[in-house]
Amino acid sequence: MSSVPIQMLIYVLPTPFCSITPIILPLTDCLEVQVHVSVSFNISAMNLCNFTVANITDIVTSTNINGMTGSNLTSSTTNSSISYVTYTWIPQNNQVGSQRLCFIAFT
Repeated sequence: MSSVPIQMLIYVLPTPFCSITPIILPLTDCLEVQVHVSVSFNISAMNLCNFTVANITDIVTSTNINGMTGSNLTSSTTNSSISYVTYTWIPQNNQVGSQRLCFIAFT
């Protein structure tokens, strides 16, 4: 019999001040990109709680695409309940095909 050690990091989130989860605003269609051509897109989240109770503190990916980077969280200048992160990526030859991204918005 053999064994393999495993390490995990578990982060327990505090109880939120507002029970209404933020909404991640979808992109309007499938994002088609070309190999070796830089692409940038925004992922936005809307805070449905009163801003005096909770604010969006971060938008993160739960899965990563190699080479993709995200900006710092930015507040919308036209709607104070919306924040966004701009992601930039230059796809490589070994990344041709479907890529899956999952996003989480934290308050």
